[in-house]
Order: sequence, then C-alpha cells, then structure tokens
Amino acid sequence: MSIVARSRLARRFSIASAVVVIAGASVLVASPIPARAVSRVPHASSVCGKVSAASVSAIVGYKVPAPTTYTIALKPTKENYEVSGSDVICTYGAETSMATILKAVSLSVEIISKPLTEAQMQASIAKATKDAKFTFSAYSGLGVPAFYFKLAEAGITGQGLTVIANGTHYYGASVETAKITKSQLGSLAKLAEQL
Repeated sequence: MSIVARSRLARRFSIASAVVVIAGASVLVASPIPARAVSRVPHASSVCGKVSAASVSAIVGYKVPAPTTYTIALKPTKENYEVSGSDVICTYGAETSMATILKAVSLSVEIISKPLTEAQMQASIAKATKDAKFTFSAYSGLGVPAFYFKLAEAGITGQGLTVIANGTHYYGASVETAKITKSQLGSLAKLAEQL
C-alpha cells in the first residue's frame, strides 16, 4: 500500500471514529473531548450486558459481536453550556477496518446536569462537525421527543437517533452507514432504553 493510500485510509478511520463518538453520544460529546476523557470502565460493562448482540443483529440484519463499553465524563465549560454529565456507549463492532466500522452499531445512555434546548444540541453537534455535511431534525416515529441526525464526510455517513427521556436523560443509537433506515434506528433506540 502506498504512503498516499495509507494516509487516505488513516484519515477515513479518524473521520469515522469521530463520527462514531459524536453520533454515539447524543449531547455531551458534541463538544470536543480529549481522547483521555473516553475510557473503558469495567463496571459500566454491566450496563451494556442488558442488550444482547443477538437483539442488535436481529434489527440490523447481520451478526454483530458482543459490545465494547466506553464511558465519557464531561466537565462543565462555556463551550458546552456549563453542562456536566456522563455517557455510556455500547459499541457492537470491532472497528478495526473500514468494513467493520461500517457495520458497527452504538447504543448509548446519557445523563446531564441540566436540560439543553434542541437549538443548543444542534449547535453543539454542528460546531463539532463543521467539516461534515450535517442534518438535524425532530423525529416523531417513536411517540416520544426525539431527534435524528446525519453526518457525511469523506464517503462516510454516520446517522443516529436520540430520544429525550426527560430534560436530563437521553438514550439512542447510531451507525456508520446510510444502509440502516430510520425505522431500524428507532428499533435500536428502543433497545438503548433498556441500558
């Protein structure tokens, strides 16, 4: 593989990873977070154990592995509207190659210190993804307040659906492919409600 090809592949992986993190974490991760703030925490894996890989596979139509658990803690700053909180992301997928990234599914549950408006959420995600084509809209298919977002850059499309359980509690699902429908995302978000 040439240096140019390796460079392009590395850039695609970094873009895909950024989209996964932003899409997997509905509100908190919309502002830039240093890599050290994302960690794999053993006690959080019991959260991801509540939703089986088989349940996720049944919705997406292909086999996914057991989840990897990531937690993100956010300290309040001016950029994130002085909100603090935590997010648990359960990623069903190896994310070791472009092929596996495109089949990864992330479910998340998030608790923040104070409610954010839809406009604040949209502005945060748009700011964090300024180089990507970004779509954000209300979603009514679940009968509860929710929003759908889609990010596209360098041939990668990330999309997600986040449900607002109450002003400070969110759950949702995200994928790195346009092949998953909004209806499937809705079914995945319902699974995330179990986390």
